[in-house]
Amino acid sequence: MNTADQVLNLELIVIGSLVYYNGDALNLVATNVELEEVNPHLRGGRVGNHLGKATPSSPDRDSNLDLPVLSSRAQHDKRVSQLRHRGGSITNKQLILKKMAIVTDYVSLDIVLFFTLIISALYLYLTRNFNYWKKKGIPYQKPTPFFGNLKDIILMKQHIGVYLRAVYEKTPGEPYFGLFAIDSPVIVAKDLNLIKNILVKDFDKFSDRSFSPDERVDPLGAKSLFGQKGPTWRHLRVKMTPTFTSGKMKKMFYLVDECAQMLTEIIEQQSFGGKPIPVKETMARFTTDVISSCAFGVKSNAMTDINSEFRKILRKIFELDLLCSIKLALAFFVPSIVKTFKLRIFDESITLFVRKTLWDNVEYREKNGIVRNDFVDLLMQLRNSGEVIDDNENDHDIKENYSLTNENNQVKKLEGDDFVAQAFVFLAAGFETSSTTTTFALYELSLNLDIQNKLRHEIITVLEKHDRKITYDAMMEMNYLDMVVSETLRKYPALPFLDRSVQVDYKIPGTNDILEKGTTVFIPTFGIHYDPEYYPNPEKFDPERFSAKNKNGIPKYAYLPFGEGPRNCIGMRFGLMQVKTGLIHLLSKFEVNRHKETPVSIVFVTSSPTLGAVGNMPLIFNQIKG
Repeated sequence: MNTADQVLNLELIVIGSLVYYNGDALNLVATNVELEEVNPHLRGGRVGNHLGKATPSSPDRDSNLDLPVLSSRAQHDKRVSQLRHRGGSITNKQLILKKMAIVTDYVSLDIVLFFTLIISALYLYLTRNFNYWKKKGIPYQKPTPFFGNLKDIILMKQHIGVYLRAVYEKTPGEPYFGLFAIDSPVIVAKDLNLIKNILVKDFDKFSDRSFSPDERVDPLGAKSLFGQKGPTWRHLRVKMTPTFTSGKMKKMFYLVDECAQMLTEIIEQQSFGGKPIPVKETMARFTTDVISSCAFGVKSNAMTDINSEFRKILRKIFELDLLCSIKLALAFFVPSIVKTFKLRIFDESITLFVRKTLWDNVEYREKNGIVRNDFVDLLMQLRNSGEVIDDNENDHDIKENYSLTNENNQVKKLEGDDFVAQAFVFLAAGFETSSTTTTFALYELSLNLDIQNKLRHEIITVLEKHDRKITYDAMMEMNYLDMVVSETLRKYPALPFLDRSVQVDYKIPGTNDILEKGTTVFIPTFGIHYDPEYYPNPEKFDPERFSAKNKNGIPKYAYLPFGEGPRNCIGMRFGLMQVKTGLIHLLSKFEVNRHKETPVSIVFVTSSPTLGAVGNMPLIFNQIKG
């Protein structure tokens, strides 16, 4: 076979890969080519019409063909006549391919040209905004076509928190700078005064998050407190705020304590003989049991059952694959695509599981008159009366944010998925953040035995004052424990960045720069927490930064593990209670030490939106005698 024949065969293969190109006509032509090559006696005839019926070669064969095919034949005959007039010789393959070519004389070249035009058009469209920040005179990072500045994040090669910290450190002295998420302009705020304006002072102009899942396919994500926007969010936030007062946490403490007791028993069994404990997975199972008990009123038994259904569901939420990572990026930055194509971010099995588990529990409680003082009880109050009974706790931060969001709030009961979605977000937000924080705290304590011993001394001393019982009040007296957890959250903020969306055109105070409506704002928490201007020697784990003497020296908006302002983390108290209770139980019974496989430095996962460590973080737990 010569080169020309090889090219022709390649063209036929390419043509065959196109699905019904040019309608049924190609179906017919392709069939003719195939059969004519097999049986030369069929040449000059037609083997089938557009209905697929066999038609013999005859002078009347054209009566079986539709108009598109007749037109195609006329063009074919004309091309053949021209070529013969020029003295050229052509094969049947060449005739068919030339007949099908539109722009050039070869179909393969037409196909290459077609895809080149498509890619070029897509390139021009997705790079149309890439001079946006340059026109405004705002410093920015050079973007990459099709991804903007988030290529490694979307392709799961780097965590977004790690990336924002790196860029933060590369732009010293800049109060803010620009990025591009796919093709959307994003502003990254570094200046603490600007951050204060965004989160608190001008909150009404930055009240929404960028995250926009499609309610039709992701109802729990869209209807949750995290996903809601505008007046709907304000109304829901006011309703939910009383569920997280210190009084409500105190009533819920016994449920967390039960799980922490089980945790110590599990570690005692598994650490026998000096075996290392896979801390990351163990803490994930601990917080799974806590959340399932408090948010759904069921025992998930994740610490004792390797096949726990709750653990499987939580893995689906937080262990992202590449496709989910792309859809998540689109939900943040190009929500129109998510809504147009109904892209589902959370697996449908998650929605079905959460719905069934919660409604089964609610039905059982209503039928049997059960009250557990947990999150389900509080949600049931919202469902039945539209409000949560106030416990009159003097929580200044809650009252301050409540006043900022409570605008003509009307009594409205939580129904259907509006009800279920709040349990879902409590499950998602309360599990991973507490799990990773506890893991990182134990890791740092294994590296800093002097800090661990000091903390253990405080724990034992306070417990002796409370008849050696671990209670909510005893936990609240442990100031050094609070310092250790605060420093852990500085070094390893579970959510390493905050996001907001500009609601109106906003002039940055003291400048002429305008943030246009719809622009996404990032606040790089991870970068701020490692800024030596606010935290000298930031790589050092030093709980003394948060002592009563020193913590007032930290600028307020330089510490943001839970955000700030009306849209801060509503479950902050519960998360801290979960982490501290686990640490109290463990450190009062075990000394935690490094294992030979414990990492010297942390490598962060890229498959989760939260900041977690790669690997299972093996640590040695030696039981304390006496």
